[in-house]
Amino acid sequence: MASHSPISRFSPLTSNELELVLQWRNQPHIRQNMHSQDEITWVQHEAWFDALKNDESRCFFVFYQNDRPIGVLNFSEHQSTPYTLEWGCYIGEDDVWPGSGLLLEIAALQYALELKGAAVLYAEVLSFNKSVIKLHTLFQYTPLEDGREFKRDGEKHVVKRFEYKREQWQRNKPKVLSRLPKQISAAANFIQFDL
Repeated sequence: MASHSPISRFSPLTSNELELVLQWRNQPHIRQNMHSQDEITWVQHEAWFDALKNDESRCFFVFYQNDRPIGVLNFSEHQSTPYTLEWGCYIGEDDVWPGSGLLLEIAALQYALELKGAAVLYAEVLSFNKSVIKLHTLFQYTPLEDGREFKRDGEKHVVKRFEYKREQWQRNKPKVLSRLPKQISAAANFIQFDL
């Protein structure tokens, strides 16, 4: 891939990308990091999409990198006060620009805390998903008390919970971005949302 900064565009999911998103979602390495590991059928996926279209508390974006769909970023209103958005994401393609996961972190914080004006961005990560926990630590999320315990393949795990307050992001953003590789900080200037 080219070394210059990619344009990262986040566009609301349409029926045109529905088949591709299902293909991504059912990949074993993506399913293993989800609360539910079950493979999703086309009928279930269509029903989910129909419900999504009528639910103003949720939004689901396809992550386009230089006009190529490579993953998703989604948000849902969390049942708490003050106004809190919970987020999730995954990259469905293999040959993506290095640092695309970091761009997803930046995009999530920008969308929730800057564009939508949420007071808090909330995230849950399964405890064995070490790479995402490491990313949240790098970005200086506040760890919360662990969530529920669960068993997977005979081993006990927990749901790790994190939050990021708007004022915390306003304060930390310059420092966090300055610690990232220069090409990531530069690419952060090319994050766009089709709203």
